[in-house]
Amino acid sequence: MAILIEHADVGLAESDHRIANNLASLSGAIRLQRNAVSRSGKPLTADQVCQLLDDISARIEVTAKLHKSLALAGNGNGVDLGNFLQEIAEMIGALGPERKMNLTVACSGENHIEPRHALHAGLITAELLTNAVKYAHPTGVPVSIQVRCETNDDGSFLVEVTDDGIGFPENFDPATDGGLGFQLMRALTRGLNAELQFEHDSLGVCARLVKPGIFGVSGIEHTPAVKGN
Repeated sequence: MAILIEHADVGLAESDHRIANNLASLSGAIRLQRNAVSRSGKPLTADQVCQLLDDISARIEVTAKLHKSLALAGNGNGVDLGNFLQEIAEMIGALGPERKMNLTVACSGENHIEPRHALHAGLITAELLTNAVKYAHPTGVPVSIQVRCETNDDGSFLVEVTDDGIGFPENFDPATDGGLGFQLMRALTRGLNAELQFEHDSLGVCARLVKPGIFGVSGIEHTPAVKGN
């Protein structure tokens, strides 16, 4: 038995296995959030509960967009990372307060990546965008965010999210500090066998997710981030 998608046959067992794996990754992210709330031992306000549900909703939406991308492609080649991140960025922008984000997305390379890799990259990107909207400009000034991605035929890829905000607090180390969002991003990065690098100063934050290729050597050429206006 097979599912017909855009004139391409995808085995039902393979499709179900893919969905199960991605839902397991999503469940792991939600469990991490649940455990963090439990360990805090603090009651949540109505606003905090709403934020928690918004975060979970965004992660479910990322997973839904992934499977929509796979269904529309229907060619077994994987996920178009540029289009996928564009959809995620627009979704995060729609969830936030009106006119809080000025967004540009630029991607190079026409290579597709594995669905599991795309899900991890999408969840990390959604977290980075959400953090930028929340914290880049405490005074409420709209944040300018640039999303850049590159894909290569060796399976390597890069996702870069840059904002023009105030940067991290003094002595903040993104490799070890931060709350649930940073814990989740670090866990997802480990699951990718990738690196999540940060550059930050008073002109903004640049986060760079770097996934090496199948032989452990990335064909991606790193370029300095441009921060600020």
